[in-house]
Parts: sequence; structure tokens; C-alpha cells
Amino acid sequence: MNIFKTKIVPLFILGISSFSFGQFQYGVKAGVGISNTTIVHGISKERVGLLAGFIAKYQLSSRSEEHYLQAEVLYTNQGEFTVDRSGNKFKAFVDYINIPIMYKYYFDDSGSDFFLEGGPQLGFKIADNIDPLGPDATNNVLKSFDLAFNLGVGYSLQRKYEVNLRYGIGLVDTYDYLKWDNDINRTSLISLGITYYFN
Repeated sequence: MNIFKTKIVPLFILGISSFSFGQFQYGVKAGVGISNTTIVHGISKERVGLLAGFIAKYQLSSRSEEHYLQAEVLYTNQGEFTVDRSGNKFKAFVDYINIPIMYKYYFDDSGSDFFLEGGPQLGFKIADNIDPLGPDATNNVLKSFDLAFNLGVGYSLQRKYEVNLRYGIGLVDTYDYLKWDNDINRTSLISLGITYYFN
């Protein structure tokens, strides 16, 4: 949590303050996500979790209201349930502060329309809950950083309320190992979010 307070938030504020205030929209976002991690635990079941945070959306052109760059800071529940050979489930939960940087394209410059979005995402682990009795729990070690790429689609109502469906796939290995190689383990997250803009 200290890295979030001392580094991530100041960088986010500094970045958005470098643009003119009039071209920005600020808002809050909340939603639900279904997450998993490939390979590391063999058989696994998805975790359903929550996400919430803040958004800043920057209009890239004063002549067009179709092209935007959007930055988010989201607290996100991720991870999975691991399953042993007897069918027992064990927690392998991890919570991230995720910072997606998304290019956003609206199909029209009217108030209500559909949009597409895509871009990279930085993830910083702030908490985890790994059941020590789970499969390979003594071998796997969570890393503190994740890098993912997101694609999504959504609908905007008068540019005030928005709903979006997004899929994110991890680009880096999120687990280290102590004894034997556990291959490359990437995160995945499907999320449904609702956004409210203040201005």
C-alpha cells in the first residue's frame, strides 16, 4: 500500500495535471470481474471479484469528440480457486492496483453512442491470500508486478454514464518458483464496469 500512496497516486496526478483542465473529464468507476491465472495451479476455477476506482479522460482533438485517452486507477480483486485431485478448492487470491491507459474511440460525436477501447495496463500487487494447503503452494511465489493488455467495448449515455465490457490478458509471468519451474503464468480478467463522470 505504501508504494501506492508514495509513487502511484502522485505520478497519476502529475500526469493528468500536465494537460489543460477544460479538455478533461473526471469520474468514478465500479464493476465486477471474473479472473483466472494460466498453468500455475493446474486445474483452477475463476474468481468473481469487484473493482472500483477513479478515471480521467482526455479529449485528444478539440475538433473531434470521438478520440480520447483515458487513464484509470482501479482496486481490483483477481486470482482464482485452485483445485486438487479430490476436487477440493483452495484460495489463490490477489488484489491489485491496476492502472489502465486506454485509447477510446466513440463511433459518433453525439451524446449517446457506442465506443471501442484498447491499451496497456500496469498492475501492482497490494494483497494476497494464498491457501498454504493448496496445490503447489510451497513452490509458487507471487510477483509484485503485472503487465496486461486490454480490449473492450461499451456504450455512453450523454457522455455522463457509461457501461463497458473489457477483457485483459497478462503479458508477463506473475509467479516465481522456489523448487521447480512452473512455466509462464499469465493473468486474465473479464470485467463489466459502470462509470459516472462528474463534468
